Amino acid sequence: MLGGGFMAYSLEGSRAVRYACAVLTDNPACVLPADPFELARRAGISLFSLSAVQDHPLWVGFDVTPALRMASAVTLSYPAFCIVYRDGDTDPDRLRFALFHELGHLFMNHYRDYPEQMRFPGSAGSPLEAEADAFALNLMAPVPVVDVIRYNRPRQAKASLFGLSRSAWMRRLDSMDRDRAFVDEEMANLILYHFRDYLLNRRCPSCGRIFSDMEQQNRCPFCGAPDPEWILS
Repeated sequence: MLGGGFMAYSLEGSRAVRYACAVLTDNPACVLPADPFELARRAGISLFSLSAVQDHPLWVGFDVTPALRMASAVTLSYPAFCIVYRDGDTDPDRLRFALFHELGHLFMNHYRDYPEQMRFPGSAGSPLEAEADAFALNLMAPVPVVDVIRYNRPRQAKASLFGLSRSAWMRRLDSMDRDRAFVDEEMANLILYHFRDYLLNRRCPSCGRIFSDMEQQNRCPFCGAPDPEWILS
């Protein structure tokens, strides 16, 4: 049973939001949807598919199949910290969220700081699981980026853009006001700076050229046509 202090702190959401923001700024591969494999590679965290684990002689005796029957990914702490994912999962958004959830456990040191609670992860209502979910949402759909897209191109602000399922996207929208309170102006500007190339990507409606409107002149630098299209790709 977790102490009441941690539960209140976790449900507040501040730690997950701030960790996600810090990870974003330390690993600025900022395009949408976010890539858990790239983040893991940059952070030195190993991700293995279930099929690779089953076929590797060093993993004989470590049957993770039962743990993956109800989940798309699990974290193993022995023989070394790593994440194993079900490569037969046909829903890429579900797998993406599951991997970021597990990465959240590792980035927020859940296994080191709360070893007893993490012996049986995934229990309903667990503050640690809620915190890992909040981390995943804020890393995949950062508040400043969602705000900019929703304000400028509301029709493009949808689940598929962020690689989220519809239900996860609804949770993202429901938690926006709460999470925004934990992102100060400096952090928001830093995150948007890392996403600048992505957010400033434009296509000229006249000549079809693609360019980055770094000076936000709203004009094609090749043919001078005004009002280039904002493309998020």
